[in-house]
Amino acid sequence: MVIRSGASPLIPAITAAAIVTVTSYYLWKRVKSSVTGVVTVAELNVYPVKSCSELTLDTATPTPRGFEGDRIAQIIDKNGKYCTPRDKDKTKLFHVQVEIWGDALLFKSRHVADGEPFELDVKKTKTTPKSAEVLMVPDNITLQDYGDEVAAWFEKATGIPGCRLTGIGSDFDRSSQVNADQGEAIPSDDGRAPVSLADEAPYLLTNLSSLADLNKRLKANGKAPVDMRRFRPNIVIRGLKPWEEDTLKRIRINHVEFWVWQRCGRCGMTTIDRDTLERGPEPLATLSTFRERAKGMRNFGMHLIPVEDGIADGATITVDDEVEILEYDEERRKEWLQLFG
Repeated sequence: MVIRSGASPLIPAITAAAIVTVTSYYLWKRVKSSVTGVVTVAELNVYPVKSCSELTLDTATPTPRGFEGDRIAQIIDKNGKYCTPRDKDKTKLFHVQVEIWGDALLFKSRHVADGEPFELDVKKTKTTPKSAEVLMVPDNITLQDYGDEVAAWFEKATGIPGCRLTGIGSDFDRSSQVNADQGEAIPSDDGRAPVSLADEAPYLLTNLSSLADLNKRLKANGKAPVDMRRFRPNIVIRGLKPWEEDTLKRIRINHVEFWVWQRCGRCGMTTIDRDTLERGPEPLATLSTFRERAKGMRNFGMHLIPVEDGIADGATITVDDEVEILEYDEERRKEWLQLFG
């Protein structure tokens, strides 16, 4: 499970046979010099139960379908439909905290009257197959229902009548989801990449300086700043300029190599304050003024997919690890330079 505990970016070599135009060389020089210092990991998060609170880590273990412990379970309603804080009567999901202790999950919530947490031994608990609807999946899939006791606790914590805790079984198999509005194919030979119960991809990367730039714009318009919890990233990095994460194509973090794949279009989940659960127009309204692409995608963050055989045996990722930039995406780089460079 997840471990819990209290050199300059690389630019792809240009071969002697390559013909480099003056324009592309100029663009390359500008991007190469835009990264000042070393790019590093600032924060790591997993979300053991989808739509519930984050679990912030010092070290996480990568797998092809996401960090160990990330989106391994979800809450469904009495009809088998996934539960999401996008629905106003389900926002208390955000206040369910989940801790991982070996094979056990410990659940806590301020909304449980007696304040009692619930501990679930994932391996020892008897489960039953349950047909469930999963967001971004066209047909129901089979998950494992963890029983009545934990279901009763979640009903008290969330106020969702008849809800059930369901999770990934040993035969779970699902592929990453292409967002047709983004127009970016999965970078694998067969067009597939494994994923957990996450919406689209196994990992989401965000950039601290992009959040700072967004908050600067919010402040200029008399709006309150937002924190990174609004965007639910797995990996937060520091050391790039604002929105420069858009330009990346391939990175490596401590013997783990990733494709920087699909831009993450944001939805109404970002407009919910994680503490008060109040809703408002921000930050989507401000993102719409400078981050909206064709087909209405308002982007914040980049989806990652591990390169095939790109996870070294025993590899982990730890806060402060260096992020090596192995390759840039030429088209996204040109777009970034025009808008922000």
